[in-house]
Amino acid sequence: MSRYIVTVFWSVVYMLIVGFIAAPLTQHVFNLGEAAIVGVIFGVLFAAIVPTITARSVKDNSKYSKLK
Repeated sequence: MSRYIVTVFWSVVYMLIVGFIAAPLTQHVFNLGEAAIVGVIFGVLFAAIVPTITARSVKDNSKYSKLK
């Protein structure tokens, strides 16, 4: 569970930074709520997909290796 929390937190932080920098470059207004929602979505996706991919490539005895 802590893996999800940390990943979502950092993805929101990075998405806020990217949104803050990209908004003036694309001549749009920075929207804090929209950037945070996109960060949460990407964070949950990355936290769910990355262990599944690595479990298939590395043979170990973790609970993620049984996700096949």
